Amino acid sequence: MENSKTLIVTSFDEKYFNYACVPIKTLGINYSGNERLKVRCLVPEYLRKRESEFIKIISQENLDIKFITSEKYIKFTKSGYAFEKENITKNMHHRLFLGSTFSNYDKVIYIDPDTIVLRDVTPLLNYEIYTPISAVVEYTGMSFRTFNEKDYPYFNNGVFIANLDYWRKENLEDQFVKWIKENGPSECPEQDAMNFVFRNQWAPLPLTFNLLAFKLMEDRKLAENYPEPLIVHFVGNYKPWSDIDIPIWTDKWRKEYSELFQ
Repeated sequence: MENSKTLIVTSFDEKYFNYACVPIKTLGINYSGNERLKVRCLVPEYLRKRESEFIKIISQENLDIKFITSEKYIKFTKSGYAFEKENITKNMHHRLFLGSTFSNYDKVIYIDPDTIVLRDVTPLLNYEIYTPISAVVEYTGMSFRTFNEKDYPYFNNGVFIANLDYWRKENLEDQFVKWIKENGPSECPEQDAMNFVFRNQWAPLPLTFNLLAFKLMEDRKLAENYPEPLIVHFVGNYKPWSDIDIPIWTDKWRKEYSELFQ
């Protein structure tokens, strides 16, 4: 496994600064490679001054952490089309510009800041993709609400693996922005844009790479069928820092958080 060629990316603003420490800390805990794993945090420009503070909180020598702000993201926010929707902050649009931001990389693994890594990340790091993007299928009816399509496959972009060479070759960043300008604000603006641009060009990841925590509230058998997910994602309003308790996973997240900020 050549970890020097593997780039982990997340994105957050000041609102999610502390919360983002949990997925990155647990990533380091569950990484056993010999090389330092590169982690890049896409943040607003004003937050870059807190990079050393973040690294100190994480305290994982096996991670190479850097804060980055995309110039194309800055331009996009000034255009007025970086919409905010409930738990989706403007900064989440940062992931639309992965291709230009990380021009020296052909492949990245993106992980949202409202997640927790629960076991060895080797399966995720070694996972091969043969499409421009691979992500977990969402079972929420988003395809119908966004595209008025009952049989349209729709993915959650809280965790995905991207072929950035393809992104750059096809100039996808401009396509993302064009869709948002013409259709926003939608329910999940940047996720909807990615689903539109990647229609019929993506493949599913294992559910264990991005287990949507709220599904555990709807399907009590899910925990039995997937007892050891690699990543649990607290998508939507089911945040572990809220008053909602999701069996097993909320307590695990809160335990990690309390140890970081005790």
